[in-house]
Amino acid sequence: MKKCSKILILDDSRNTEDLLSFAIQWAEVIRASIKVVRVVDEKAIKDTTLAVGAVGSIARMIKDEFIKEADEHIKALSEKHGITDLIKIEVIAGNIREEITMVIDKSGADFLILTAALKGILGSIASKVIGYSKNNCVVLPAGVHHLKWDRILLATDCSEKAESATKMAIEIAERFNGRLFILSVVNSNEELQIHAPAFIERMSEERKKRVKEVADQARRRGVCAEGIVRDGIASDIMIELVGTIGPDLMIMGSEGRTGLNRLFMGSVVGSIINKINCPVFVIKKPFIFKSDC
Repeated sequence: MKKCSKILILDDSRNTEDLLSFAIQWAEVIRASIKVVRVVDEKAIKDTTLAVGAVGSIARMIKDEFIKEADEHIKALSEKHGITDLIKIEVIAGNIREEITMVIDKSGADFLILTAALKGILGSIASKVIGYSKNNCVVLPAGVHHLKWDRILLATDCSEKAESATKMAIEIAERFNGRLFILSVVNSNEELQIHAPAFIERMSEERKKRVKEVADQARRRGVCAEGIVRDGIASDIMIELVGTIGPDLMIMGSEGRTGLNRLFMGSVVGSIINKINCPVFVIKKPFIFKSDC
């Protein structure tokens, strides 16, 4: 049977099972194939070979052992979940960020699934992956792998670029029988609040109008929806509301055609993913569910 979508798991050795479990469930919802890619950090291999003074064929054997161990770990988990014949596995040695970038470009995937813990030599690269990629991205916090989405928070700027995220958020809420919270933040700082309060008020009123339209659209689909408009720093307000509302899923949209827009989205997501305990779904293009294939 033809697959509707492709899922690419960017594996982190500490969270493989959560990533795999989530991907299996999501693949069932959208009817997708799954590929797991793990990049073994070349620095770890180099440090090991230097520590034992290995060169030549011995150094290559050490590298091969790193790759073999990673491959066996993923295969063991796929066997545990009974999907050995349903997924592809690729283990690469190299610079994590560079290799992942090339994998994403070649994959043709519709979804990337990763964790905030995905790291390279210079630290976390999850936000960089989100900013670089044109794919839909799901970022999972440690220990989370379920698809029980009773409370869904949509963060939107109500622009045309966010229309796909809005549409998919309503559809997800409908299909999972979830309550939808629609957040729009009028970005402002202390200086604007002091010197241009009338501007902020006009923007807030406009956002309230647009958020109400989205909420009404959701209600017409039978979704319980609530609109929220705030002014301030978007990432701070998102983190605050996650603590208040306790969503099972946060959805954000990014349909920008330029790299700058994607990089900005990666920066915003990067500023919150280590501070909240729910998955973040960055929607960059529409997708379809299994029942619609």
